[in-house]
This record gives sequence, C-alpha cells and structure tokens, in this order.
Amino acid sequence: MDDRICYFNGDYIRESEVRLSLWDTGLIGGGAYEAARTYNHAPYQWKEHIDRLFYSLRSLHIDPGLTPAEVYDITLEVFKRNEKGLEPEDDCIIMYWVSRGAMPNFYARPTRPTVIVYCINLSPVYEIIAKNYQEGIHLVVANTRQMPLQCLDPRIKHTNRLCNNLADFEAKMVDPQAFALVLDIDGFVCEGPRQNVFMVKDRKLLTPKLTHCLGGITRATILELAKELKIECAEEDLTVYDMYNADEIFITATSFTIYPVVKFNERVLEKPFPGAVTKRLFSAFSKKVGVDIVGRVVNYTKAKKELKK
Repeated sequence: MDDRICYFNGDYIRESEVRLSLWDTGLIGGGAYEAARTYNHAPYQWKEHIDRLFYSLRSLHIDPGLTPAEVYDITLEVFKRNEKGLEPEDDCIIMYWVSRGAMPNFYARPTRPTVIVYCINLSPVYEIIAKNYQEGIHLVVANTRQMPLQCLDPRIKHTNRLCNNLADFEAKMVDPQAFALVLDIDGFVCEGPRQNVFMVKDRKLLTPKLTHCLGGITRATILELAKELKIECAEEDLTVYDMYNADEIFITATSFTIYPVVKFNERVLEKPFPGAVTKRLFSAFSKKVGVDIVGRVVNYTKAKKELKK
C-alpha cells in the first residue's frame, strides 16, 4: 500500500495526487478529524465514528456537503480500493479530515469544504504495538493542561489540539517512549493526547468524567464490556494521587484498543502486570471483534522477525 487510494473532494485518487490549497482553512483555521478502523478486514463501529465526526462538524459550523450515510459509503469504497494491499493479518485505520475549504483570498469565505478520507494499514507498526502490549507503557503527567470547557467543548474532535501535542512532547522529554497524561485546570486527571485513561483500585474500574476530555468510542466500549463482565465501574474525578495508588492502569484508543501501563511517572506499578481486570477486558474485547487482539500482533511480529533471519 505504497500509494493508497483516498477520497478527496468528490474524487478517488492516489494519495500522492492530493493537492491542498495554500489557502485552505485547515492550515490556519482548523477543522474536524476522526479515526475509525477495521478488524479482520471488516468495518468496526464506523457509524459511531462518522456520527461523532458530524457532531464535531456541527459544533464548528462546518457543512461538509455530505450526509453521514454518504460518508459511510465513501469510507467503504476507500477501504475496498485499498483492501488488496492488506495482508491477511493486517487491518487499517480510516482517517477523516474536514475543513471549511480554501479561501479565494485572505478576506473571503471558503467556497466549498475540503473533505479527505484515507486509510493507513497497521502492520508496519505492529512491532511497536506488540512491544507495548507485552512490556507495557510508561505514562507521564505533563505540565500542559487541557483547555477548559469554558473555552472549548472537549467533545469536539478538532485538529487544533495543540495543548495535547505539547503534552506529548513533554512526556517524551522524560522518556522518548512515554505517553502523556493531561490534567485539567483543577488538577484532575483528564486524558492522553489521543487516548482515554482507566485505572483499577480494589477491583473497581475508574475513569475520568467527560467534563474536560473527549468521549472515546473505545472508552465507551470498555465501560459496556465491564458491565457485561459484572466489573464495578464508575466515572469519577481522579487525581495524580489516585493514579499513584492504582492497582492497574491502562489507556485506550481506536488504533490499539488497550495499552497496559507498567510505569507511572517513572514509578513501576507494584501489582502484577498486566492486571486481572485488564486481562478480562482484553479477552472480552477480542471476543467482541472476533480476533485475538494481542496474539495476532505478537505472532505476526515474531513471524516477520523469523523471516529476516
């Protein structure tokens, strides 16, 4: 999949052929984005991701000129045109990027929105994903705080997430492999730059309230699975103190589902890794999507390494 096919403003073209205007508002005024994925080459929660994209677009006063159903059909077409480039064990991330479009001049309104739908296959990063599954990740609290609700609603998945990107840089100054944890202006745990966070204390699953963070679709699925498994769970105001004393910590995102945390702020968690609740949720999620999420990635990585010998 060296030069994949994408959707760009009404046409299906190669990624290398996309030409974004110098005056596109996405470069200076932002826009909305979304990321969905496949499991076993099948759509997974595309509707939920596309609905969230449209919630963000309405909040940003951007009309993409398409309906959610039309975007779903476009997504399916983009995937079909690229599916032959996927290996049997591979899956892909579907990316959506929408701006108000290009301005004829600096003072004019954009004439039409810019809409891009493209896909990225996951196997090139399987080795990194496998390492994070097996060894766990380092979660570091960043100094940069999340933008407060009074300024911008966190439910909008917009491209101007500069505070999150700065937090990511700060975490990687501590440890190049670390993931950032962002707090809100009151010091409560919020989210990662592109991830939601969970912790377990005394077998109870806890996650921050959505007051100052994006409501992840994987996050929602984890909470649903926890209820099905009869795991007590709650959305609460959590602090760094709570995280230091957690039995288990993990982060969630569409691309990797769950990453267990083995170290928090340079302190190794004292409990066994991965924890019992994390294991149960991994297993339940794998059953839901019909694939061993961890096993497939780990086995694929091992096989590739053997071929290189």
